[in-house]
Amino acid sequence: MATPEQPTQERILVAVDASAASRRALELAADLAVALRASLAGLYVEEEDLLHAAGLPFVHEIHAQSGQVTPFTATDLERHWRALASDARNALTRAAQARQIASSFQVVRGRAAQAMSDAARGARLTGLGIGTRGPARLGSVARAALGAVDSSLLLVPPQRRPGDRWVALVDTPGSAPAVLALASALTVTAATPLLLITPSLEATVAGALADPPGAALLQRVGFPEQADLPALFAILRAQRALGLILAADSRFADPTQVERLLADGGWPVMLVR
Repeated sequence: MATPEQPTQERILVAVDASAASRRALELAADLAVALRASLAGLYVEEEDLLHAAGLPFVHEIHAQSGQVTPFTATDLERHWRALASDARNALTRAAQARQIASSFQVVRGRAAQAMSDAARGARLTGLGIGTRGPARLGSVARAALGAVDSSLLLVPPQRRPGDRWVALVDTPGSAPAVLALASALTVTAATPLLLITPSLEATVAGALADPPGAALLQRVGFPEQADLPALFAILRAQRALGLILAADSRFADPTQVERLLADGGWPVMLVR
């Protein structure tokens, strides 16, 4: 049991698989764990629906080298999962050891969105790599995570855009303290985050900046109340943004806007709750 002398360490959860986006999400989550003095927890989900599909008699595997078609069974899928989970565990261990942070790893069988929601309870942040192909670029798991995960959520696209500083947007009064607290915590990173503030919230932000450690180091820039997504894109490009920090109730946090930030802009998006 934790005591005042032994506080429970905060935890950053990251969902891992074999995708490029997942690998990038892992690296970002590990860097954030250092800045936030958190442990890093990896989650690999064995998708239950795939296991059911693999048990069907008409499911076959086409081998890339030979073109040979062979049956693909649930046993084959489970063997494949074990190999992928082992690779993911090793990647997470390497990332944690390189940064000298505590880590853990778990494998869960179930539906991905629900498994992630369950594992994310009590986490400071949950990271998820996002595929950006096709019209529904967020995918069903990411869309479900937007509504089901209680922690702050980090969504990461597969491509890496040149950039070195987080940009945090404060455009909602209720979530301003949470956004400021996270941006302030990231002032220990190599590039101090930039704070975008709408005019109506300048007084709120000025008062809140007295509290979080590191807040005085944040560079502040005004952001027009009616500015649209292209205007936000322009600022992120000009500032060589590593990613964008938003309140989950920001007007830019709806799935359509988030998709554009991820797929068209290539920026990771951190939705703060």
